[in-house]
Amino acid sequence: MDLNVSDELNDLLKDNGFRIEEIQDIIENAESSGKKLKNAEGEVFIAKGVSDNLTTYAVYSPLSNGAFELKTAYAHKMNVAGLTGGSFVEVEYDDDSGWICHNCNETAVDRNVDMAYLDVSRPGPGIVCPKCGDVYISEGVTKTLKTAESILEEKRA
Repeated sequence: MDLNVSDELNDLLKDNGFRIEEIQDIIENAESSGKKLKNAEGEVFIAKGVSDNLTTYAVYSPLSNGAFELKTAYAHKMNVAGLTGGSFVEVEYDDDSGWICHNCNETAVDRNVDMAYLDVSRPGPGIVCPKCGDVYISEGVTKTLKTAESILEEKRA
């Protein structure tokens, strides 16, 4: 897979412990499975890779030559258990997240999801497909999660 990464982003990836091969795998899996979010214009996608202790996200765009351009990558250690309350219930005030589930072609909405780390569970904002229930966490929320993860790690030590 041909993945274009700016020098600045490449430095950021290295500083945060990301490997290009890992990001390529996440994008390849999303492209083959269709498990990804797309923006309303269909030009930018979010894909995720989940391991035992880390969820990594890649934000990317396809290029006309068949390659991809990586916009950013981010990760969190929280285990996302699912929707707070357990099931999706339509509400009058659903906020359109600006993202569409590529598999379901449903507009994803902002909803609270249950997150856990080091035996502490709390609800937090997620981007959820109302049809398949797939959950993504935005880059902005991930920055807050990193702070929470650090605090929990310090308390545990």
